[in-house]
Amino acid sequence: MSPTCTIPYEVLLEFTNTTPDAVTMQVLRREDGGRAQAGPVIYLHQGESLSLVLTAGTAYKYAVRQPPREAELS
Repeated sequence: MSPTCTIPYEVLLEFTNTTPDAVTMQVLRREDGGRAQAGPVIYLHQGESLSLVLTAGTAYKYAVRQPPREAELS
């Protein structure tokens, strides 16, 4: 059973690894002043899911990697 957030949130992003291989996901966020700030790298095995609580109106960038492939989403 996953922990449940009791705080209301504005945006919920759910990411599920549906591939047979493990993937990593990293949130990249741009702070005011143009300085890039990278979040932790999260390792997901086949079938595992990740839920991210995000702030509405804030631009986020994500890096999803499954060597040798890499995708950046925003």
